[in-house]
Amino acid sequence: MQVKLLWRLCLGLILIMIAGGCDALNGNLEVNNAAASAVQPVFSVKVGDTDLTGSAGRQISDAYKPEITVKELLEASGLVTFAGDGKSLLTVNHISLGPDMAWEIQLSGKPVADQGTVVKREDTILITAAAAQEAPFQPVILTVNGGISQPELTQSYVMPYTENMTVRGLLKSSGLVHLAENNRTLLAVKEYKPLSNEEWKLKLNGKTLLDSGIDMKLRIQDELEISLVLR
Repeated sequence: MQVKLLWRLCLGLILIMIAGGCDALNGNLEVNNAAASAVQPVFSVKVGDTDLTGSAGRQISDAYKPEITVKELLEASGLVTFAGDGKSLLTVNHISLGPDMAWEIQLSGKPVADQGTVVKREDTILITAAAAQEAPFQPVILTVNGGISQPELTQSYVMPYTENMTVRGLLKSSGLVHLAENNRTLLAVKEYKPLSNEEWKLKLNGKTLLDSGIDMKLRIQDELEISLVLR
């Protein structure tokens, strides 16, 4: 009797160990599967050395699904607008390019020749601005920030740098800004005139400009921001 009882106890322990091992294995498989499904393509937007991705990566992650193509993913994300040919990009992440510039899409480090290429979870997608011709790419970036009150005004514009370009010169050449008679105060931007408790303020590379700063000369890759702020 004692032998039989001991044998049954041993058998029970073996069965418990086997069951526990299976549960652990299934748990590991579930964790691995969840980790694999959590991997999403990495997305970024660059203009020269400037990263303008912002929160766009999340939109790509939300739009991604297996077997989706480059074009389908970009369309589903809502991050781009295509030209009439259905291939060329007009805007990317609320960024427009000036004349003689074009967007280039790279998938895991290689230029995309066919937008019907399937995007894998582990892929990286990079959209860069470049000169359309063989001329050197020398941009300055002008951003209109409408803030919370006028978010529809928010847009960035990549403009060609010219020698001795000033802040005022960029504002005037953009066609987006109306200056006061003193040639310093911003009256309207994209036809929007601030309310009595609002005003347009300038920032250059993240630093607020005084009125005299409008005469500053710009350098290649400078970022000029026009922000709608409360007085």
